[in-house]
This record gives sequence, C-alpha cells and structure tokens, in this order.
Amino acid sequence: MTALSTPIGSHRQAADNAGVVELRVYTLKPGTRAQFHESLIRDSLPLLQRHHIDVVAYGPSLHDENSYFLIRAFPSLADRTRSEDAFYGSDEWIKGPREAVLAAIDTYSTVVVHANDLKGAVVTQDTAPSALTKASDIATLLALNDDYIRSVQTSDVRRFREILGDDFLCSLPDGTQIDRAAFLERTAAPATIANLQVHDVNVRVFGDFALVHARTTFTIAGRPGAGRYTDTWARRDGRWVAIAAHVTRQ
Repeated sequence: MTALSTPIGSHRQAADNAGVVELRVYTLKPGTRAQFHESLIRDSLPLLQRHHIDVVAYGPSLHDENSYFLIRAFPSLADRTRSEDAFYGSDEWIKGPREAVLAAIDTYSTVVVHANDLKGAVVTQDTAPSALTKASDIATLLALNDDYIRSVQTSDVRRFREILGDDFLCSLPDGTQIDRAAFLERTAAPATIANLQVHDVNVRVFGDFALVHARTTFTIAGRPGAGRYTDTWARRDGRWVAIAAHVTRQ
C-alpha cells in the first residue's frame, strides 16, 4: 500500500452544532491515490475551509489500495445543500483543482446520516475518536458494498474470495440458501443480470457487526426488474467480511 504523508483518519474538530455528517467514499483509478491525497491537502482542504465546510476526517481506506474517504459535517441538510452548491459552483473550485480531482476518480458513493447516528452523538473534540471509528467503518463498508455489486455484475470470483467469510450464506430470491462454495460457482457463470444499480444504501454498524440494506434496479433478458438486499458483515482479524446475504426481487 502506498505510503502517505498524512496519517489515516486525519481530522479537525467539527462545528459543535453539526447536525448531519456526510460520508463520501471514492474508488480511485489505480496508482492515483497518493497524488489525490496530496492534492486534497494542498488544494481542496484550503478551499473547503474558506467556504466554512467542516472536514471531519479524510484518508485512505484500509481494505484496498484504491479507496479513499472524506467525511464532512453540516448543521443541517439544507445547510449541506447550500454549502456544497456554493463550493462546487465556485470559480476557485472549477478553475482550480476540479479537473485533476475528477480525473483521479473512478466512482464514488455518498451517505448522509444524523450526527447522533454516530457513536458519540455529536462530532466534537471529546467524542471524535469513537465517532470517527464508526464513520470510518461506514466508509469502508460503503466501498465494500460497491465492490460486492461490481463483482456480481462482472462475475469477479477473485474479489468475492477476498470479501466473503468462510461461513458465508446467501438466501436467493427463489427461497433457496447456498453456501460460499456454491455462491462462488454461481458467480463464475456469465452474469444473467445487467445494468445493476444500487439505491438508498443504508449502513448500520453494531460494534464488530454491520448490516447493509439497499434497493436495486436491473434488467434480466432485457426486462426491467427491481429488488432489495440485506448483507451482514463481520469484523474479523481487523477487516470486514460478508457473512450473509438475503436477496429479494419484485
């Protein structure tokens, strides 16, 4: 993993009246993370500070070499919209680091939660360690969820071997349940599902266990479909692995 000059989880105290916390997880293009990190510190953070946006934490995810997270706090959802619209619409951003930042990004996911949904209730100097731990876990799980969905679509057995626990079980839409070996065998076959998109992702962390809920849309044999899934994740030996999945389709 590329060494970075600023440690993982670098943060400053967020505003005491922060009501919502935004967690953004980037999947970066291979080989760009170190440069992305340095550009964030040198160029983007000063701009965010000038626009009075509280950056709570940022840094590389531990689960692979291409993921990066950025956590920001706002007094309210309305304030987040106003602040980000002003920031991303500013000449400082558009004529400044925007092009270089976007060039490094493959995909990204965003989740916004109430501050009291993070352990510690409010992200302040006193509560930051526990709150940031949970926020970092959510960021990591969002990235893993993206990996899971991408691996379904691309029949990526290798990635599933890395992120599935040995005791993984999956409940399929027809009501049958399969183990890890059967799931990997099923994944190896050409995907029958296409245009798989995920919506309304909800990550809930309970210590060393987590649930990821989401809605899906897709096509099968050219016909549109929709469904939901709930994945169960466990932290084992310092990393998150999927131990169960439950999939439904309409």
